[in-house]
Amino acid sequence: MPISLRLPADLETQIAGFGERLGISKSAVIVRSIQEFLANHAQPGSSQIYEEVMQGMQDAPESVSADAVRESAEQRAHKLRARAAIRRKHQERSQPGALAPGNPDKPL
Repeated sequence: MPISLRLPADLETQIAGFGERLGISKSAVIVRSIQEFLANHAQPGSSQIYEEVMQGMQDAPESVSADAVRESAEQRAHKLRARAAIRRKHQERSQPGALAPGNPDKPL
């Protein structure tokens, strides 16, 4: 689908140079950049990850049995994965040149 947009001259020059180095068109560079941006921002947010972890904790059985110990270990693993996902999200957002979600013109 064709789309038209205005880019600052320096950005257009960077896109052209990058595409030239990779042997692809400016359009391909822009499409890949948009795809990468959307993929990075489509990940669940910190609050969503937290809610999922907390919901899993509430659903845990209260009796201490072999099943409870196994579930506790599974919850611990789930909690560690959630923490890692949150850490990655914060690292992505704190990278120099990262853009504010929903505002491609405003750096974080």
